[in-house]
Amino acid sequence: MPRIHTALTQGGDELVVFLHAVGGDHSTWRPQVEALRARYSTLTFDMRGHARSFSADRPEISIQNFADDAIDLVEEAGFYRAHFVGLSMGGVVAQEIFSRAPERVQSLTLAATWCFHPQAEARRAWMQDKLNRMSMAESAAMDMPNLYASDAPREMIDAAIAIEGGKDRDVFLQSWHAMFQVDYRDLLPRIDVPVLLVGGSDDRITPVDPLLLDLFARVPMAELRVLAGGGHFCNLDRAEAFNAALVPFLRRARARAPQALALPPAPPAAGNATTVAEALLEQLHRRDVPCLFSNSGTDFTPLIEALARPGAPAPRVVAAAHENTAIAMAHGYQLLSGQVPAVMAHVNVGTANSGLGLINARRARVPMLVMAGLTPYTDSPAVPGHRTNFVQWGQDSFDQAAYFREFTKWDYRLATADHLEVAVDRALAIADSDPAGPVYLTLPKEVLCAPASHAPVSPRPRLRPNPPARPDAVALARVAHAIRNAKRPLILTAELGRYRGGPEALWQLATRHGIGVVEFGKRNFFNLATHCPVHLGFDPGTQVPQADLILAVEDPVPFIPAFVALPHGQVPPIVQIGVDPLFSDLPLRGFPSDLALPGDPAESLRLLTRLLDADPVPDVVARRGALRIEHEVAFANARVAADTDAHRPAITKRWLSRCVGQAVDDEVVIFNEYPLDPLLVPRRLPDSWFENSIASGLGWALGAALGGKMARPDRTMIAAVGDGSFLFNTPLSALHAAAAHRLPILIVVFNDCAWSTIRKSTRGDFPGGHAQATGKFALCDLGADPAYDQIASACGGVGVRVDRPDAVPEALRRGLELVRGGDRFVLLDVRCERDA
Repeated sequence: MPRIHTALTQGGDELVVFLHAVGGDHSTWRPQVEALRARYSTLTFDMRGHARSFSADRPEISIQNFADDAIDLVEEAGFYRAHFVGLSMGGVVAQEIFSRAPERVQSLTLAATWCFHPQAEARRAWMQDKLNRMSMAESAAMDMPNLYASDAPREMIDAAIAIEGGKDRDVFLQSWHAMFQVDYRDLLPRIDVPVLLVGGSDDRITPVDPLLLDLFARVPMAELRVLAGGGHFCNLDRAEAFNAALVPFLRRARARAPQALALPPAPPAAGNATTVAEALLEQLHRRDVPCLFSNSGTDFTPLIEALARPGAPAPRVVAAAHENTAIAMAHGYQLLSGQVPAVMAHVNVGTANSGLGLINARRARVPMLVMAGLTPYTDSPAVPGHRTNFVQWGQDSFDQAAYFREFTKWDYRLATADHLEVAVDRALAIADSDPAGPVYLTLPKEVLCAPASHAPVSPRPRLRPNPPARPDAVALARVAHAIRNAKRPLILTAELGRYRGGPEALWQLATRHGIGVVEFGKRNFFNLATHCPVHLGFDPGTQVPQADLILAVEDPVPFIPAFVALPHGQVPPIVQIGVDPLFSDLPLRGFPSDLALPGDPAESLRLLTRLLDADPVPDVVARRGALRIEHEVAFANARVAADTDAHRPAITKRWLSRCVGQAVDDEVVIFNEYPLDPLLVPRRLPDSWFENSIASGLGWALGAALGGKMARPDRTMIAAVGDGSFLFNTPLSALHAAAAHRLPILIVVFNDCAWSTIRKSTRGDFPGGHAQATGKFALCDLGADPAYDQIASACGGVGVRVDRPDAVPEALRRGLELVRGGDRFVLLDVRCERDA
């Protein structure tokens, strides 16, 4: 490799590599480096021959050599894998990097670029002719103003002219010719890592339509962001908008383990806290805990005092009127940020109110640090934090942590100030180790009030989450062999989408090798785009009996045996794939595990795909064709059936689901708590659909949507709930939080004045029984019929009652318009026909 000028910033365990345009250099990424500096290590460099990497030796210029240089620089920087961000020629280089070394790519961000340029020959001839007639400086002065937004500052354009104008003509021309010779059209459909596409709406050089849209059509689950008013160098003239797209994308594409090859130095330093309460908040902030969701209690007084200290570091404190709202907000925040949040509950009573959220988080494997005060143990006025209220006798417990020990991975009672650092670091490491989940730390008030330890604190955690295991090579070979020999293999999944690159890897395995996919049990995460030609829907009942091999991928309940008519009563061979294929935290689970692939499920699917690519299934083309027809029939039939309900006198839940599906786009994230039918709601992007957990603890969606909005303010959140689950959501607390924190979400209440799921279950358990014969379904009718729209208005939101099928589309359109353009939540009280 020739001498390359590089600029490396050390800021985190993941590396982001920036690849410049043909007319740029390493400095053109300065706004992005500044935005990422605190959380990521970043690498910018001048490609061989360009700017400060110019050499009189004139190294060979090619896209392949640019890519090889970048791969080598990642290793020189001390990392195994990196996020690659490329603009224009840099985007071309990023695609070549994936082609040459996909295992080194964590994610791809491709900006203002192309995979194949339909006017390549003309563009090459144009530049050659121009530079035969004028100097680099003259050419840059003529072209650069056209590459920026009309409102770009003159000094920005002048700097760009100086960079391009100072380049060596031959290097520039060779690079120009090389970047227009590429053709990655066959590569793009095979990309199995997260991909972000970014373009400026006013880019006249590489217009979004057709160039970026061509990439968008070819990469199955790419995210496309078009920056209003942006030019070709949209990372500079629309830097804030570019960063607003890049930062959350990188969070979603995060690695499950550090990618740095060397152990970073961590010299300890003294903290500034004077009390343990101050030290706790300081430690949470130091460990990148983003938010502390909580309501308050008498055990919080030392924390309240600590938060009032001027300049004291602390996570963002988010108040909620009820613990159920607080812990659901933490759940939603984690889903969309990838960071481990903290929750604080008021001693035992607040812990009890948090119980539903703890159960959901444990079953959904969502990491969070749940803390609670402990009633003071002394009534001596000489001890700071002593008992001062009669409730502190009544709230004392023999073992407060035992309340929900079954649903936490670890619990501990902070005993002294000296244990604080290790207690917090151990809690966070255990919470975020697969299978992830909540941990519980109790905090005696006397300890919080005590003086802080004077021991120095490490700036980086010395306790880290366990990295995901790599699948065993022999087990992988056995599974690949089983797939090759199966006539109709089937993939069942519910929670693969929790893992970075999982949906992309699933698309590649299933489509390339003709394997049908059903999402079931529950669809707690987005696992596969609904337009995928091998997606067979959400009911395994008809698919399992036809399968001769099942791959259960992160699926605690792949099917319900009572609802599946198995040939001869025999379950086909099942391969269990996931971080814990046996789901050891579930007391009774009898689904066979004839073969198991423990480890990172996304990596398991990628490795299986490569094994099968090397020795493909013989009849794969026919299998793919048959699956495509099944897919189209299943989804089309659902749409046709729902459309017939448009003319009924009452709103059906099927019609409401269909209307939601027609109203949403890729900017929408859905938190579904039962009624919304996923067959009728197209979803294309990872992290765009969530449900609570297989425990189905109702009372989650409103808080989760609020937390999601806090984590991703650029996204539109929809919470879909039945009227029963709306009431479980401690709605006054949730609506109060939406108004207090100005979190505009859209709430859609499927209101049929009943707990219809329980009615359906009763009819299913006792067909033709007394309840069905008499119509008396005790405990299923809600009785009272509150005006939920008026409740929403009273809480500071916009409430709308919807009674007619023809009014649903406009109500949804207007609701989405209001939440996207304002800071008030909108609740649609949709009066639905009972379907039970």
